[in-house]
Amino acid sequence: MILDKTDGYLDEVKSSPQAKAITGKNSLDKALEYLGSYGDRETLCVLYKDWAPLSFAFDMQVKDPVTGAFGPWFNGGLIFHGDHDGGGNGGGPTLSVCLQPTDGWSIHT
Repeated sequence: MILDKTDGYLDEVKSSPQAKAITGKNSLDKALEYLGSYGDRETLCVLYKDWAPLSFAFDMQVKDPVTGAFGPWFNGGLIFHGDHDGGGNGGGPTLSVCLQPTDGWSIHT
C-alpha cells in the first residue's frame, strides 16, 4: 500500500512526458507497484517529494502483528535516471549510482 505525502507531486510526475514515455521494468508505475506490495508482510510505503528531478523519497513501514500499528522498517529513494545524470553514474543532479546505466526509475535503499 502506498501513502502519498507528496502534495500533488506524484500526480505531476505521473503526467510528465518521461513517465508516459518509459514503460516496462524501469517505469514509474512498475516501481510504485513493487513498493506498494513489498515484502511478505503487510507493509506501507510512505512517499515524499525528493530534491532530485522526478524523484521520490520513501519510508517503508511494517505492520506489527500484535498492535496492528505500522512502524518504521527502512527508507530509500525512488530515483529517476537518464541522460541528465549519466544513467545513474553518481553525478548530479541525483548523486545516485546504478550498477548499469538506467533510463527510468530505480529503487535505492
